[in-house]
Amino acid sequence: MKKLLSVLLLLSASALAQSEPAPAQDAPAPKPAPTAEAAVQKARVLIDQMIAALGGPAWLEYKTMEQQGRSYGFYHGKPTSAGTLYWRFYQYPDKERRELSKQRDVIYIYTGDKGYEKTYKGTAAEEAKTVQEVVRRRQHSLEVVLREWLKDPQTVLFYVGQSVADQQLVDVVSILNKNNDELSIGIDINSHLPINKRYTWRDADKYKIEDETVYGNYRKVQGIATPYTVTSKRDGEIIGQTFMTHVEYNAVFAPDFFDAKVTYDPEKYNPKAKAK
Repeated sequence: MKKLLSVLLLLSASALAQSEPAPAQDAPAPKPAPTAEAAVQKARVLIDQMIAALGGPAWLEYKTMEQQGRSYGFYHGKPTSAGTLYWRFYQYPDKERRELSKQRDVIYIYTGDKGYEKTYKGTAAEEAKTVQEVVRRRQHSLEVVLREWLKDPQTVLFYVGQSVADQQLVDVVSILNKNNDELSIGIDINSHLPINKRYTWRDADKYKIEDETVYGNYRKVQGIATPYTVTSKRDGEIIGQTFMTHVEYNAVFAPDFFDAKVTYDPEKYNPKAKAK
């Protein structure tokens, strides 16, 4: 919690400095800086407004989500392909299934901290690095942050100030959990919808990396404000973008929809031997 304490102390010091008598002059006195307590209270109000704008209980309580659209990968800010058709199925809190291509014949399944790839060859364990990426993104998703982090009495919110995200003016709220994991959300000053979220992490070489998600093209679906365009950035550079054409909440999935079992090892796969 050292990061939080530093921020709160800075806020308090700024407020005390502003409270000292200003020298007599014609210019108006500067506007007092918010106290640490005021910054925390404003953050709470902004988060409550954002949750209400997203759909309130409808957003907080939905269990499953189905998406369909096209996704693009980027390298050095440029698309790497003409895009891939995808279907994504999510069940809160930790199950996800992605089906790719027009034939939907490449499938990725993630449950808990396990990942699988299903193709015509069979089912293989997903690469550890990819699974770690999926789990990290899940742990910093709006669903987990707003449904789980906020329930913990050790989680602290504070208002950072205003900024610009995706060419829109936003109020920035920082959320710090008990593990000293911090995430900031840029909230549109008019619609109160989240425009972006940011968090940092360290890779295997201990380099600090910032991941950002930008939300746009909101539409109401079953009472829930849903971004139909989602852009992923890493250290300020676009790495992926998805454009959705269909979204449905609380769809019912088959009991085994997220089940998977490894049937082959890619390192040992030999189709000729299998044919014999």
